[in-house]
Amino acid sequence: MCPPPPVPPASRRLAGARGSVLLAAMLFAAGLALVLGSYLKLSRTSLKLAHRTFFASDAANLAEAGVEEALYCFNQMSAGVVPATAWSGWTFSSTNAMRALPTFNRDQNAVGIVKVYVHGYDGSDAAPYIVSQAVVTPFDGGAPVIRTVHLALRRAPGTAGKGVVVLNGALTLSNSTYADSYMSNPSGSPTGPWSVYPAAGAGLNNDAVVLAGSTNIASGQIRGDLYLGSAVTSPPVSDYTGALIKPYTATFPFPVYPTAAGVSQSYSLGATIPATLPRAGDLRAADGRYYYFTTASVRTFTVSANSHVTIVSTVGMPITSATLINLPVTSTLHVYLAGAFTMGTNCPLNAAGYAGALRIFTTTTSNCTILNNCQLVACVHAPNAAFSASGSNAANRLSGCFIAKAITVANTQYLHFDESLPVYATYDMTRYMDFQTAADRATVAGLTGNYLR
Repeated sequence: MCPPPPVPPASRRLAGARGSVLLAAMLFAAGLALVLGSYLKLSRTSLKLAHRTFFASDAANLAEAGVEEALYCFNQMSAGVVPATAWSGWTFSSTNAMRALPTFNRDQNAVGIVKVYVHGYDGSDAAPYIVSQAVVTPFDGGAPVIRTVHLALRRAPGTAGKGVVVLNGALTLSNSTYADSYMSNPSGSPTGPWSVYPAAGAGLNNDAVVLAGSTNIASGQIRGDLYLGSAVTSPPVSDYTGALIKPYTATFPFPVYPTAAGVSQSYSLGATIPATLPRAGDLRAADGRYYYFTTASVRTFTVSANSHVTIVSTVGMPITSATLINLPVTSTLHVYLAGAFTMGTNCPLNAAGYAGALRIFTTTTSNCTILNNCQLVACVHAPNAAFSASGSNAANRLSGCFIAKAITVANTQYLHFDESLPVYATYDMTRYMDFQTAADRATVAGLTGNYLR
């Protein structure tokens, strides 16, 4: 066998060069793969970090939504809604309320769950608080993102328990008239039934207030406690059956009138109120009420059953026997006026209903008057007006609570405070905390009776 021919030196040098290039290419590819792998890992970590940052912000927003849900209920109570109705849909344990909001489907296919705990929901605690916790579970199965916020409140007493309030004038009870009390709903059911005076019997809890001015009880009587401002002269002890509290200071806040911009849904009626409210096709606002704005006098219409109507008028509410308002016991009517509220002879208004269902507010300085043979069951707030009622018919009845600059009743008109009216109060925020540290989060279980962790 012949030996292979010798490889020329030049060929050997070319083969060595090709091997070096291949080795360099392999090393470059390995380095590139390492760099790309590190970049992809860094990108994935950055993406997960961005997602969790986004979800943390989203969870904070959800937690605040839970706080707003609870604040809405407190605001409902401030407006006079009974706690059982204001907190409908919540679960209760003693004076605590709990609720899990419907599941939220978030961006990137994440799922958000919000649970809210309220201590002192029913107005029994002077310092209630809200704890809201949002848990967002990312789409990639990563650890849930949890945000917990705590809102502390302070309850400021309102107009509870005072059936007659004179702000700056005279409280006059003439011709043996009196102010007493009754309970329209002894069971405390948010749906009634409501009984008319004297229900289970007349009571001695119509507490009367005269912040400034005078008392002229004559042969009448306050059947309850009497609260007087420091400059008001005390009447004889025979003029009241309860205690005399003096000097007495308090505020009876007048509500801010609703505006079209301030509610989620409203309607302008112009100068005419239709025969029935709400109209077919009208929509409720977010708080469940129908809002109407008008330049017409508020009278001559019917509120449909199971409807809650608010009317804001630039004028007044002059009720006569020919211009009556029909308010079913299953409905409510809130009226905000710029003019006077008056009732002519032979007028019933919410006569068989609940005083909390009919609320009349007016800024007028004109007299608000009630004439003979009228039955009014309502809460009336006229801080700038003199409120007077007189008549000779035994069927006269003024039930609910009455706040005015001055109040005068005579002949066979009497003032009956409904003890079933809810405790009105306002709530102010005293502290807001976002529980981010481990020490903060460790307090959640104790604050919520282990409802949240």
